[in-house]
Amino acid sequence: MNVYVLMIVCIQSVSLALEDSCKTIPLYEPFEDVGSCIRYVEYFKTQQELADPSMYITGFCTTKNYIDS
Repeated sequence: MNVYVLMIVCIQSVSLALEDSCKTIPLYEPFEDVGSCIRYVEYFKTQQELADPSMYITGFCTTKNYIDS
């Protein structure tokens, strides 16, 4: 089983159209377990929000099983 993360990044700006203010960013590098994925999300959020306070970042981790055919 592989664990992947999907990050959602939003920028608070009056000059951006609402539909352009948030983007989803899938990361295809698998994590070993959900705990390490969650720690990555928290670390990434902290680093980016410190660099740019107008940014809001969240993410979620998902597990996927691949069936080899």
